[in-house]
Amino acid sequence: MSTATSDIELAAAVRRAIATHLEAHEAASAQELERMLAVHVAGYRPEAGGNTLRQQLTQLAHRGHVHSVTAGGRQCWKRGPGPLAGRIAMARRVLRLDTSVYEPAAATVVRPGAMDFARIPSLLLGRRSLYWGTSR
Repeated sequence: MSTATSDIELAAAVRRAIATHLEAHEAASAQELERMLAVHVAGYRPEAGGNTLRQQLTQLAHRGHVHSVTAGGRQCWKRGPGPLAGRIAMARRVLRLDTSVYEPAAATVVRPGAMDFARIPSLLLGRRSLYWGTSR
């Protein structure tokens, strides 16, 4: 077995262990995950800076399997995709010149000549006929 294959298998085992741990415990810090991996994953060696674990968590976060939250001043990792607060559209803004609402005055009297169109004959199916409208 080559070294590349064993590295790939180790990385897969680390991702599975992280997912299983977060499913069982809801949230965990990077230090907790580092200790858990040292105990449960054969061949895993913790590094001083935690770069390997950070890379694995970043890959899992990029794929939507985990997300990072800050609670009580410390960073924790949780299972599942992160909240979509950044993707929610802002409320619609309507630009107005002023805040008054335009309401036209109600016309109570029909102006003279407004109904003259009723006396003009029109064509209905090619024959001249009177327009009766809805007032009849």
